[in-house]
Amino acid sequence: MKLETAGTSSRLRTLICTPFALHDPKGNSVAARRLQTGLTRLGALVEVLDYPAVENPELIRQMTQRFQPDVILLLHAWRCATVAGILRTLSRAPHVTSLRGTDLNEMLDDPATSGAIESVLETSAVIVVFRRVAAKRLAACKRAWAAKTVIIPNGVQLPVSNVRYRQQLGIAQDAFVFGAVCGLREVKRPLLVLPWISRLREQYHHLAWMHTGLPVENDVTETLRVFASKHSWVYHTNQIPHSEMDSFLRSADVFVAASRSEGMPHAVREAMLAGRPCLLSDIEGHRALAEANREALFFSNQTEFEEAVHALINKPELRASLGEAAQARIRRDLAESDEAQLYLQLFLALKAGRNIREIAEEFISIQVPVEK
Repeated sequence: MKLETAGTSSRLRTLICTPFALHDPKGNSVAARRLQTGLTRLGALVEVLDYPAVENPELIRQMTQRFQPDVILLLHAWRCATVAGILRTLSRAPHVTSLRGTDLNEMLDDPATSGAIESVLETSAVIVVFRRVAAKRLAACKRAWAAKTVIIPNGVQLPVSNVRYRQQLGIAQDAFVFGAVCGLREVKRPLLVLPWISRLREQYHHLAWMHTGLPVENDVTETLRVFASKHSWVYHTNQIPHSEMDSFLRSADVFVAASRSEGMPHAVREAMLAGRPCLLSDIEGHRALAEANREALFFSNQTEFEEAVHALINKPELRASLGEAAQARIRRDLAESDEAQLYLQLFLALKAGRNIREIAEEFISIQVPVEK
């Protein structure tokens, strides 16, 4: 980028809006904390509007009047639609909307949510997506959006910890454990593979399922409760501190993600960074993260899942090679792209009044991660 950051970042006031509580172990909350830390480290002034303040018009007004932001970052187009509308009446600061996954992949096509998302995107100065394929999807929806879309890959941080989660949850040390991290909602399909594992236990009696994720949708939560009450090999905990996520992930032999739709999921990238072999649903958001059969295994149905599990159980060298390659992939990605620095450059360009199309073109030109 042409823009210099030295000496100007300390005057940049950034307001980050996230739809969930900042301490929650949800992807958007993790991203908000990470960006708050990174931008502050680079000298910017950062405030965060999280739940419940992000839904309270009076608290939003008080924050805006006190902080007087130079730029406003919205983490999720649909979930931040209300706060975006309120902020438009209170501040002239440009809005930057980060499309996190489901808001682009599913909600933009849903008549119940598309109108609110389109309104947010229309009034945003810049739209941020994680990957080129998402930028192409936006351009196909509306050409005008393409001119103000930039690509900033999602970052990832995983503090090292040493907590014995198998012992805490009462899982036998000789069990073969599938780990999963996601909220209990249908789009994540947290229950999809449980009947398949139950069938596999007829051959492998030592299989166990270890999951953490907050209740989001009542039907999914209740279904898991009933299933777990009938199967002693299912272990669930609602929430663990993100500072201990490293220990939770390393307590599993294999990490499983069965989502129907994803953007650039934190949980999968954290599992890869922890060196876990990953077994992922065959969707676009997962395929972009790892090379099949080298950095992860993929499944699109029960047969493919079971075949992958057979291989992972019987070939420890496969588990080791997948975990090592996945970890190397994430470390390489992180070395090539500094998420906070890219956001800071974008925000400073907006504050300086730079032409939006020019900013977008420069960001496209400096993107290091290339779709594989």
